[in-house]
Amino acid sequence: MIDDKLLKGVTYAIVFLSVVIISIIVFIIKSRIDRKKIQKQKKKTEDNLSKKTVLLKEVHHRVKNNLQLVSGLIYLQSNKYKTPEIIDVLNDLQKHINSIALVHEMLYNEKTLSLVDMKKYLTELGGNILNLSESKKVNLNIDINDIYLPENYATTLGLIFNELITNSLKYAFEDNKGSILVSIEEINELSYKFEYKDDGIGMDLKEGKKKTLGLKLIRMFSEEIDADLKVKNENGLVYELNFQSDKNG
Repeated sequence: MIDDKLLKGVTYAIVFLSVVIISIIVFIIKSRIDRKKIQKQKKKTEDNLSKKTVLLKEVHHRVKNNLQLVSGLIYLQSNKYKTPEIIDVLNDLQKHINSIALVHEMLYNEKTLSLVDMKKYLTELGGNILNLSESKKVNLNIDINDIYLPENYATTLGLIFNELITNSLKYAFEDNKGSILVSIEEINELSYKFEYKDDGIGMDLKEGKKKTLGLKLIRMFSEEIDADLKVKNENGLVYELNFQSDKNG
């Protein structure tokens, strides 16, 4: 009787252990299959992402090339005119196009395909403008640390900066000598302040609002990113833009 009970107990234990072992084996096999599926899907996703990255880089590259082509055509066209006003308009247009082309060139060369390093961008853009200018005694200082903005915000700020520095070089400095300070700081999460200062002769802001095309363009560009624009005379002209941005633009 005792032997029968013992035999049944051993039998039940063997059956139970067998079920457990089989379950473990099934679980291991299923896990391996699932892991292989996940790895395969991951590789497929990475391949697709890589293809999209290459494609997007090519888009930035082509946009940059097309903009540079347009800029070159404008330059050739400007050589046909002798009127200073027309030449100035074409030169300003060429600078605006070049500032947009520079964004696409940077996005093509950077790992990040949607965010622009603002210090690098404005430093290069400002350097290009100063190199083309006759004002060789103007110092440009860029005070920006770890600020990366979406392409549309970077492009708009580049156009604003382009207009500001061009105006400063034309009107602000006596004897073509002075300094410019540009800064961008993150006030809080996704809220930024862009500030431009020159130490020039300033401007009559009441008259400027009515007559200055440059200021009208700056206001128009500011509205594109819903920026609050403030302009004041403070040992020169100061432009302050407060705006909000998310990482997707």
